[in-house]
Amino acid sequence: MMKARWIIVWGLALAPLAHAEHTRVTYPSAVSVEVLGKGLAFAVQYDRVLNDDLVAGFGYGSVSLNRGQEDTGQSVSLIPVYAHYYFTRDQASFFGAAGFTIVTDATKSNGLEASTGALKFSSSPVIPVIGLGYENRTDTGFLFRATAYGMLAKSYAPWVGVTFGYAF
Repeated sequence: MMKARWIIVWGLALAPLAHAEHTRVTYPSAVSVEVLGKGLAFAVQYDRVLNDDLVAGFGYGSVSLNRGQEDTGQSVSLIPVYAHYYFTRDQASFFGAAGFTIVTDATKSNGLEASTGALKFSSSPVIPVIGLGYENRTDTGFLFRATAYGMLAKSYAPWVGVTFGYAF
């Protein structure tokens, strides 16, 4: 029992020293679904590696609209456009995110809130988005991201997103 504990302790202590080569250039395209995140409720996304450190992409999402606590029965389509800059060239890496989300019918959503989160829409069709995240793109093509965002519309909203996808 004591030997098993030491193996676990040493394994956890040495885990940060182990790394795998990054697979962004090996699998430069990715399709994914982001829950919450830049599309507020969800977004289906495509991105492409531009070089070892930079990825650019776009997506499509939709969110229901509320007036206070009341559901309006309306929804609005969102088109996130983004770039990620990776801080290391490892399979698992932290990254910075920047971009914007286009609101397809900004006049319909003006003054209303997203049903998920506390983002209040303005009359502008563009919502700036910045974030910090973590990505793991395995050598089998599985893609996982967790990202903390800041979105600015009529109100500022801190937000999170979790992405699952496939890189090829």
